[in-house]
Amino acid sequence: MTEEFFEKELAARAITTIPGMIEFDIPVHGDNRGWFKENFQKEKMLPLGFPEAFFKDDKLQNNVSLSRNGVLRGLHAEPWDKYISVADNGKVLGAWVDLREGESFGHVYQTVIDASKGIYVPRGVANGFQVLSETVSYSYLVNDYWALELKPKYAFVNYADSALGISWDNVANAEVSEADKKHPLLQDVVPLKTKKLI
Repeated sequence: MTEEFFEKELAARAITTIPGMIEFDIPVHGDNRGWFKENFQKEKMLPLGFPEAFFKDDKLQNNVSLSRNGVLRGLHAEPWDKYISVADNGKVLGAWVDLREGESFGHVYQTVIDASKGIYVPRGVANGFQVLSETVSYSYLVNDYWALELKPKYAFVNYADSALGISWDNVANAEVSEADKKHPLLQDVVPLKTKKLI
């Protein structure tokens, strides 16, 4: 781990290219035994801009995916808001595309995420990542329960669409699911009509 990984101050930055998206610095405390972090703490993060509306229905579900080096997942926009982070010593190149109706449709943000960073992603913004470490445990705190009948409300965009301008790492050799390879280009995506929680 680098010096920038440990003992950051809890802080938040609005992502100006995608309205409602927020990047958080998360304090990670470490010693010779390993490290510890409060991955999410409502009382501390609400004053920094984490939307209180995230909790309006009291539906919360936390999902974790495990992926190995070179795996690329996405880009998926589910019908819920999410707070994503890395739950181990792994690292990913994260990418997000706004698929909501409006001026920011098609806008992209990308950054490298390790355990010292969290991202709030509003519904309607597609989420994807590529694993840069040997493995990674990627955590999603979401504000609705997964159900098969919600699948038609998902939106997708193709990770390899050159119109997005995403700088993936060695994308030609990335391991990608057949489903993700078939997602539409941005020009063929119907913008989502969704209430933005900003």
